[in-house]
Amino acid sequence: MQICNAATGQRTASYLLALICLFLTTSLGVVTGAYAQGLPGSGGGLLAQQSQFLPVDEAFIFYTSLPEQGIVVVHWTVAPDYYLYREKFAFALGTDTDSMEALEAELPAGVAHHDEFFGDVEVYYGQVAARLQIPQGMQTSPILLMIEYQGCSELGLCYPPQRREIELSL
Repeated sequence: MQICNAATGQRTASYLLALICLFLTTSLGVVTGAYAQGLPGSGGGLLAQQSQFLPVDEAFIFYTSLPEQGIVVVHWTVAPDYYLYREKFAFALGTDTDSMEALEAELPAGVAHHDEFFGDVEVYYGQVAARLQIPQGMQTSPILLMIEYQGCSELGLCYPPQRREIELSL
């Protein structure tokens, strides 16, 4: 591309066009760089913050166990600087997704926490286990366990509510 034309009348317009292109390229580079790196004192920008948060399945790792007949326990390991909301747990059982019945879980007391979105709540750090009683009629067939939970990072990211379905063979 020829920026400077030898013709006298077009030389000024070409210089002006070149200056505008240079200004836009420089400005966009500065804005993009500031956004990616963050402003001074901001602790990093969006790209830096996103890279410091764990994927939800690494922040809140869970597994199930069947310690005795008719009992399922769901165990969570919560990553350091992350927590789960006690009030956001929900459990249901069924033979398929259309026949789910809500279950009451036995949960330990949580830690008092003031949340900017949910107010005063209880949360779990480190480890937590939910004990579920399987109804007598469902203890002999394969069943589907639906688990819902929600948690956050201490650094300010709250994950959307999570739902997992697990098939259990008793």
